Amino acid sequence: MKQSLPNQTSTGQDTELIAAFSLLFSRARRFYRHNAETAGSGNLRRQFTALAELHQQILYLLPKPNQSEVISDGLEALYELSLWYDNKRSQTSLATIQQQLVKQLQLQKAVIRNFDLQQYQKTLLHFTASLQMAADQLANTQIG
Repeated sequence: MKQSLPNQTSTGQDTELIAAFSLLFSRARRFYRHNAETAGSGNLRRQFTALAELHQQILYLLPKPNQSEVISDGLEALYELSLWYDNKRSQTSLATIQQQLVKQLQLQKAVIRNFDLQQYQKTLLHFTASLQMAADQLANTQIG
């Protein structure tokens, strides 16, 4: 899957990437918190709560997201995913949520491989590993 990410790094670009991730994680946290509150299954509720908490933890470690910040053209994949999380308040199928998690993980892994995010590199790496485990657990969740 080809991602639309900038192919050069600079301090300004790194700052913009971190800001885009902060916005994405903030919206994802709200999305998973909302789904945890409305989930019927206890196990599914726990999975969504865990995803919301993971996103909350990473937000403590990154600069506060600026909702009004303009995302450059090179970051449209992050921005589109962020908008998806922000616009999905109604019932969304578990399969669709799992697909979005896969997209998010792919984007995070691409950024980790291709950019030096200085002090945030390891933080994002650890978060991505934890998110991968949570996504795997969600994939194994039985509804009912």
